Amino acid sequence: MEPLQFNSLAGMFFSVCARHGFGGWYKRIDSQWVHYSGNELRDTAISVAVALNSRGLGARESVGIIAPSSPEWILADIAIQINHARTVPLFPNISSENFQFQCDNSEVKILFVNSVAELEDPLKQFLGQFKLVICIDPKSSLPENAIYWNDLIDEGRRLCEQGKYFSWVDDQIQMIHPDDIFSIIYTSGSMGLPKGADLTHRNMLVQIAHLRNLYPMDARTDRALTVLPVAHVLERMVVFFYMLNAVPIYFADSPKNLAIILKEIKPTGMVVVPRILERLYESMTAAGGNARGLKRYLINNAIKIAKIAPPSEHRSIIYKLYDKLVYRKMRNAIGGNFKFIVSGSSALNKSILRFLLNVGIPIREGYGMTECSPVVSANSIADNRPGSIGKPLDYLDVKIGENSEILVKGESVFQGYHGMPEINSQVFTDDGYYKTGDQGFFDEDGYLNFTGRIKELLKTSTGKYVSPNPIELEISRHPVVEQALVIANDRKFASVVIWLNPEGARRMLRISHEEFSIEKAMTSVRIRESINRHITKVNRKLNHWEQIRKWTLIGDELTIESGLLTPTLKIRRAVAEARYAEEIEKMYEN
Repeated sequence: MEPLQFNSLAGMFFSVCARHGFGGWYKRIDSQWVHYSGNELRDTAISVAVALNSRGLGARESVGIIAPSSPEWILADIAIQINHARTVPLFPNISSENFQFQCDNSEVKILFVNSVAELEDPLKQFLGQFKLVICIDPKSSLPENAIYWNDLIDEGRRLCEQGKYFSWVDDQIQMIHPDDIFSIIYTSGSMGLPKGADLTHRNMLVQIAHLRNLYPMDARTDRALTVLPVAHVLERMVVFFYMLNAVPIYFADSPKNLAIILKEIKPTGMVVVPRILERLYESMTAAGGNARGLKRYLINNAIKIAKIAPPSEHRSIIYKLYDKLVYRKMRNAIGGNFKFIVSGSSALNKSILRFLLNVGIPIREGYGMTECSPVVSANSIADNRPGSIGKPLDYLDVKIGENSEILVKGESVFQGYHGMPEINSQVFTDDGYYKTGDQGFFDEDGYLNFTGRIKELLKTSTGKYVSPNPIELEISRHPVVEQALVIANDRKFASVVIWLNPEGARRMLRISHEEFSIEKAMTSVRIRESINRHITKVNRKLNHWEQIRKWTLIGDELTIESGLLTPTLKIRRAVAEARYAEEIEKMYEN
C-alpha cells in the first residue's frame, strides 16, 4: 500500500480549512450565494461533533442524513467521522420499506433531516424511533425528540468554551485509522432490498489522491459546482476531491436553476449524469429556432456539423469560423470556463457526446459503482477516447472474467456489504476480485468499454438472452425519446416502452409552446412514423431475437418523485414494469 497523505477524511478537511487563501464554500439560498469561510466550516464541524458526543454518540454507531446537498450535509458527515461513527446517506423519496430496512441494517440511532415537511408522509411516522433528530432548516416543525441545527451548534460551542473538549477533537482525529468504516452507502435497490457497502477512509482517500493526476485543479483559479445529491457516492466522492484540492465549492439549490447558476459562477469543474447533458444538448440544438435569415442559416449549419463531424484536434477553417460565430456563444451560455465536465452513473448517448465535444465542451466519461468508491475507470482531461469509459485508475487491477464480466481489485474496493456475510461470499472471486456484474472489454490501447449489465440480461421465453442497455441507448438517440425500457424477460419477443420527450416532440411538430400539448404529440402520425423508422434502423444492428417487435409510447413525466427514477436519474426497471403492466401486456396480446 502506498502511504496516505492523510489518515482520515476528517483530518483532510481540517488541513484544508487551515490553508492560507482557502476560499471556503458557498450555498445558494433565495437566488443569493451565502459564503462559509474556512474558519466557519472548521468551527461548525467541531461544535456539531462535540454536541453529538455529549449526547451519547459512540464509536461505530450509525447516523443517518436525509437532506438535500449543502455545506451542512458535509459538515454533519465530518462531525460524525470525528466521533468515529458512520454516516448513512438516505434519500428523501426512499420507500418506507427501504428506509426502515436501511436504518435497521445499519442501526441508525441519530437522524439529520433538512425539514420534516420535506419527508414523504410514510417516513414521518418513523421519526420517533430515533434517539435524536436534528432539523437543519430553522423553519421546520420540531418533533419531541428533535433539536434545531443552529441550537446543536450553540450547544457544542458552549461545551468547547467550558474547556471540557479542549484537546478532544485533535485526539479523536489522530485515533481514526484509515481502515475504519466512515460510511455505509446503500445501493439504489431498484431490484429487491438494497445492500449497504461498508466504505473506509482508505477507500476514498486513495481514490481522490489518484484522481488529482487525471483532473488537476488550482485552488487560486478553479471553482467547483455540485448539482447532484451528495447522498450518492459519486457526488460525495467528488466533494471530497474538490476538498482535497482546496477549491471553492458552490452547492446549487436545484438542478432546475442550473442554466442561471452556470452563468453566475462560471465553474471550471462539475460532475453530472447524462440526463443533465441531454437537456443541455436540447437547449443548444434549439438555438436556431428563433433566429432569422443568415443568422439562422449559420446556426443551423454549425449545429449540423457539430452533430456529424468526428471529434478531432485538427479543425477545418469552416469549423473555426463556426466556433467564433456560434460555438463560443454556446459555451459562454454555460459559463464558458469549464476545464472538465465528468459524466457518470450511466452511458451518454454517443450522438450527444459527439455534438458537445465538437462545440468545445470538455465532456469526460467514466465508470464505477458504489462498491468501488465509486470510480473504476475514467477518461481524463489529457487522455480522452470518446465512446469508451477510459482507462482504469492506475492503482486498480481490472480484468475481464467469464461472460465478459468486469472484475476489480484494489485499495478503493470495499470489503463487503454491511451485515450480509452470505452475499459477501458470492461477490468476490477466489483470488479477491470484486465481481461488478457489468460486461465490458478492453480495446487494443487499454481503454475500457462498457457493453451491458449481466444482472439486467433479459431471457426470452425461447431461451435467448437480450442485453437491454445498449438497445435502450440506441433508441434514446431519437429526439422525441426521453427514455426507453426494453421488455423481454419470459416473453416470446422483445418490446420497448418509450417515454416521450416533450421538447423534442414540439420541435418535430414545428409548433409553438402555446400550441403544444402532450395529447397532440401522443396522437401525432408524424411522431409515430418517425419512431417506427428509427426502431427499424436500430433493429438492423441487432440479432433477430433482440429486435424490437412492438413498442408503446408513454406521455407521463419521468421524475425521481414519481419513484420511476433513481437519484441518479436511471429508470427503476421493476417499478416501471409494474406501473405500466397494462400497456406492456397489450403489446403481447396477439
